[in-house]
This record gives sequence, C-alpha cells and structure tokens, in this order.
Amino acid sequence: MAKTISIQKLKKQENLMGYLFASPWLLGLIVLGAFPIIASFYISFTNYDMISNPRFVGFANYQILFTNDNLFWQSLGNTVYHVAIAIPLGIVVGVCLALLLNNKIKGMSIYRTLFYLPNVVSIVAMALLWLWLFQPNFGIVNEILAPIYKLFKMEPLRWHQAVETSKITLIIMGLWSAGGSMVIYLAQMQDIPNSLYESAEIDGANWIKKTIYITLPLMTPSIFFNFIMGLIGGFQVFTIAYIMTSGGPSRSTYYYAYYMFDKMIADQAMGMASAMAWILLVIVLMITMVALRLNKYVVYLGEEA
Repeated sequence: MAKTISIQKLKKQENLMGYLFASPWLLGLIVLGAFPIIASFYISFTNYDMISNPRFVGFANYQILFTNDNLFWQSLGNTVYHVAIAIPLGIVVGVCLALLLNNKIKGMSIYRTLFYLPNVVSIVAMALLWLWLFQPNFGIVNEILAPIYKLFKMEPLRWHQAVETSKITLIIMGLWSAGGSMVIYLAQMQDIPNSLYESAEIDGANWIKKTIYITLPLMTPSIFFNFIMGLIGGFQVFTIAYIMTSGGPSRSTYYYAYYMFDKMIADQAMGMASAMAWILLVIVLMITMVALRLNKYVVYLGEEA
C-alpha cells in the first residue's frame, strides 16, 4: 500500500515538473496565441479584406470552398500526395541513417554532425541550392545521371520544371533534412539494452535478425513520434514550393498552404483563408486521433502496457 502511494506521489511530482518546464511555452501560447486563434475562428465566418470591417456571412466561406472551388480540392490533393510519399520515405531514410551511424567506429561523431548540419541551414538557402542542383540543362543531378540517360536513350529529366516529376523533386529535396529525425532514432537506439543483443547472439541471430526483431520494434515510439510531427509539418508545406516552383508547373505543386497564402495575401480574403486554416486543423486533428487510436497496435510501450 505504501509503495503504491509513493509511486502515485512520484507520478504527480513528475507531472508537476513537466508542466513547470512547459510553462514558458504555455504562457506564450495563452498571451500571444490565444487571441489570434479565437479571432481567426470568428473571421472564418466573415467576409474580411483587411481594410473594411468584417461582415458576417455564416458558413458561406466553407460552402464555397467545399462546393465551388476546384483549386481547394486540387491543392488539398497535391498536399495529400506529398504527405503520403514524403513521410514514409523520410522515416525509412532516417531509420537507415540511424542504423548506419550507430556503429562504434573512429570519427563517427563527425559523420553524425555532417548528416545533421542540413537541419540548421535556412530552408530558403536550401531551396535555392537544390534549385541549382536540379536545373535540367546544367544541374549536377542531370550531369551525374547523364550516362544513364545515354544508356537508355532518354531525354534528361526536367525535374521541378515538369508536371510528372515536380512533386517527386520536392520530396527528394526534403530528404536532405532527414538528419533531424535521425538524431531522435539514434538516441532511442542507443537506449536499447545490450543484453538483448547478447541474448540474440547466443541464439545465433545475425545483424539483420537483431535489427528486425529487436531494434525496430523498440524504436517504434520514436518512429511514431516522427510520424506525427511529419504529418503536421507535411500538411503545412509551403516554402520549398514557393521558392522552387511557384506552385507550378500547371499547379502540380500548388499545395494547400500555398493556396491559403494566396487567399490571404494576393486576394486579401482573410475570411476564406481563416476557413481554410480551420479546415486544415480539423483534417490534421482527425488523422492524428486515428493514428493515436492505432498507437497501441503498432508501438511497443514496454511490459507495463
């Protein structure tokens, strides 16, 4: 009985410390974020051009978006396509990098730093760099692939300048920052007890079997975390499309956030843009809730679970 009380007391203390450490962010959210959030919800039911006073129109903005706006559905479809490919691919690349960089060899810290460095580079600078790398006529990527083009007698890919490859180009570019998720995978990977690997080796397990049956299952909490964070970020993709393709060609990279930006800045339709923001919130929230419900089936939570 005393042990149970002490455990409950310890959990309360841990929760209190968690709220204490999170209090600066919570305070900032309440002071600086609460009013804009509430205001945007109200504005989503108005016709507001940022010059005249908002005029209440009820659900008209939502009705127009769902029933009379093809660009809304096209931009949402482009975004879903990006999320559906970029997130799984990013997870695979991040996990593979973590597996490679988990080896204890000389100079490994340097390699880890090099793979993480792209995450501290400005996304604008990164987009401009990849814009040059993917140039169809003189870009390094096509120069490297030139022998393959010649072997198969095919024209060089136009990458971000062609409808067929524009989305894939931006997805490939996004993999350059996989080092951020790699650090999280690596941290959890190094927290796996060596005794599990030693027991597996005694039973004759090789590296592949140890990875499949020990490493990957015990990494599922960090994989799930990066999946949720990637999901939230993926639906907000904007900068790379704005800089590299301007939403083209033929609006193939005209993502949801890009359309929302145009509604707000170019059209000065703040009511419509706010409605799009709340629709995006509901979409991400619903997908996240479904993922959290499936959490117990795909994530290893330890013996207590």
